[in-house]
Amino acid sequence: MGDVRKKEKKLLEEALKALKNAYVLWGFGVGASVLAQDGKVYSGCNVESWISGLGICAERCAIHHAVLHGNKKIREIAVVADAKNKSEIKPCGACLQYIADFAETPEIKIVTAKADGDKILFETVKVKMLKEMLPEPFRK
Repeated sequence: MGDVRKKEKKLLEEALKALKNAYVLWGFGVGASVLAQDGKVYSGCNVESWISGLGICAERCAIHHAVLHGNKKIREIAVVADAKNKSEIKPCGACLQYIADFAETPEIKIVTAKADGDKILFETVKVKMLKEMLPEPFRK
């Protein structure tokens, strides 16, 4: 498990559970989970459509799940994708902005990993801060 803390491990495991429900038509499955302000964890998966732009990313789905339950601020987010995806696992630009919109602080952690079936590949875990990935989010 390396230096992955207990909290991050739980978020990754919840994201892995969500990944199993991803609705993939043309891309690859992604699961995400957020740690909300009240300490609860909410998950989501990507849901694709044949119409470009009509689907939703796992990160935004998880945030919507938290908001649905009255949590409008998140403390941390984990993203897990199938190991068959050869690229680095990271939120897209739209999701980074969305994370910034709901983040409790710009120091929010974004934890990413790949999974092989029911197992998180802990050697692929990366932890970055939102402000590293999106240094200047749009603000009113």
